Amino acid sequence: MQKLKQLYRSDYTGETMTTSSAWAGSKWEYTQEFVPNAITNQHISRRAVVIGNGASRKNYELNLLKNHRAGILGSLAVQTYGCNALYRDLSPTFLVSTGTEISREIADSNYCEDNIVYANAEVVAAHPQKFYLIPQDVHYDAGALAVYLACFDGHKNIYLVGFDNWTGDGDNSNMYLDTNAYGPNNQEPPHNFWASTLSHVMQTYPEVTFTRVMPTIDWWCPDGWKSCLNFRQITYKQFILEIDL
Repeated sequence: MQKLKQLYRSDYTGETMTTSSAWAGSKWEYTQEFVPNAITNQHISRRAVVIGNGASRKNYELNLLKNHRAGILGSLAVQTYGCNALYRDLSPTFLVSTGTEISREIADSNYCEDNIVYANAEVVAAHPQKFYLIPQDVHYDAGALAVYLACFDGHKNIYLVGFDNWTGDGDNSNMYLDTNAYGPNNQEPPHNFWASTLSHVMQTYPEVTFTRVMPTIDWWCPDGWKSCLNFRQITYKQFILEIDL
């Protein structure tokens, strides 16, 4: 697993990415390009909601997060970060796309024209002018990457909605099963990788509080998450009160 560096947008100018490669003269030759930071993200509350695609979010009124304006003059408003096919139902402030099929779907839609979508270098190169490069070009799952980007943007309180992971009971908890780029219900996802990548993000940003929103306070949780001192779990009702939804 790639190691993540504690990096923030306030210190980030951009980075070099490989745009193409070719085998010539018994060696690989690479074409590289410097990609400058093209996004300025200004926010006040330092609070974000990261929306995963776990089925636990099915009955949550997430559309209420659109144009969220809590606090005096919107001082407690949250920014939203989402994963892959979420764009079909909701437009978060920032979307993360991982995987060839879903990235092609997003690129072929009109979504990228009016929204910011992050992807890795391969996807950025394959679809010019569509995606923004994920800082450090980390190849994690979309959930962990979306959480990382919220940390990268300087948020200190991050709520995780729809982060079900895999309980081992044979049920693939995902909102988009059997649709393009998603497998069937009985297909076991790379749950150990998902748990490890998110744990690594939490450990990399120890000053951030990560709050998982689930139907009940004692909902199953990966051990690696529970062992992080900056992690906690609340119910959706508590979430509504805390962010003034």
